[in-house]
Amino acid sequence: MMRRLTDVAVAALFGGGLIFTCSSCSTLPGREPAVAAKPTTQQVTRWEQVFFGKDARFAVCVEPSCTRVTPKTLAQVTTSVAATATGTAPVPLHPVDLRTGEAPPQRAPSETPAVLQPPVKARNLIINFPLGSAELTSEGRARIRESIDSAKQADRIVISGRTDALGGDKVNESLALARAIAVRNHFRDLAPDLPATFSIDAKGRCCFVASNDDEPARSKNRRVEVHFSSRGGA
Repeated sequence: MMRRLTDVAVAALFGGGLIFTCSSCSTLPGREPAVAAKPTTQQVTRWEQVFFGKDARFAVCVEPSCTRVTPKTLAQVTTSVAATATGTAPVPLHPVDLRTGEAPPQRAPSETPAVLQPPVKARNLIINFPLGSAELTSEGRARIRESIDSAKQADRIVISGRTDALGGDKVNESLALARAIAVRNHFRDLAPDLPATFSIDAKGRCCFVASNDDEPARSKNRRVEVHFSSRGGA
């Protein structure tokens, strides 16, 4: 009997301790269930060409949004590389009207072609004068008469009066001018309707074509040079 009572007491004590232990566990502060951390994925970025030709430029794209190489684009790249390697360019494509199947008319270039000017043709005439004189000799008048056709076809006539080295500068300047004016006036007397513009260039003791050591050389320096210039004329 005593033993049974002892067993009951031990069972009661064990049961009470178990209840106390369970109640203590229920009063502990609650904890949220642990959640497994998501693995972090590192973003992959790269440069990508977004336009082509003269408008080509590059931008940064983030995978997986970047453009993918497809069989079509790969074939185009292969063709372009092959053409570059062999030195042959691809055949250019021309626009075609889908309704008619014909190519549209090509527009003429907007630039106006440059107008080619005819070459300037020139001719020179030399008339010699006596010592210290601006009088035309018979030979000088004949040479002017023979040059009337050239004068009529010219756009501009330049008459240059020259002297030898004898005498002072002032005298020779006046003599050179008088010789040039004498030639111009004779041209106007023979052809009053000459369309050309006359220009006088008179310089004394200048622009020698021969030495001034003797008379034959000095006679070559006493002269008037007539220069005819025209576009498309004789």
